[in-house]
Amino acid sequence: MSDEVRIWTSVGSAGTLSAADLAKVSLRNAVISLGVGIAPPGQEDPSIIIPDVTAVVRYNVTPVDGLFLDVSFHYGLQLTYLGKVRARLVQFDQSSGTETDMLDFDSTGFPPATTFVTNAVTTTNESTVMDFVNCGYYVEATLSASAIVAGNPAEIALVKVFASPDFHG
Repeated sequence: MSDEVRIWTSVGSAGTLSAADLAKVSLRNAVISLGVGIAPPGQEDPSIIIPDVTAVVRYNVTPVDGLFLDVSFHYGLQLTYLGKVRARLVQFDQSSGTETDMLDFDSTGFPPATTFVTNAVTTTNESTVMDFVNCGYYVEATLSASAIVAGNPAEIALVKVFASPDFHG
């Protein structure tokens, strides 16, 4: 198997949550869900302001061969999800204690879907190889769903971090 397909993956239900957020979500096979999906999305009156409830889940990123390319590349963050999900790939520098967002994913930047959809974001500039000796990496995802209306759950089925070669054909 080539290194390019040895990417970091995690199923949605494998993330870590606080005790308070764990009480808000359900874990079903590979999927983490916030909210109840019993009605088709988009049936609410947009003039009515309905509060959202959120849950934050974190996924520890570990070094895999596909994250270490020796050519020009961009890191990417890909999610298979439903509903309103935001995620960020974060670098934690152990010597300074600082955290740096490497990538930001926002599902509202993509067309809404009534079934699971897969979308990705990549770095805009050429990436440097992740430094797992001096830094730690994680993906922090925030699921948002209506606190009142059933039918618009936020769900994550799969999270991937990958390095994509930068071909300048």
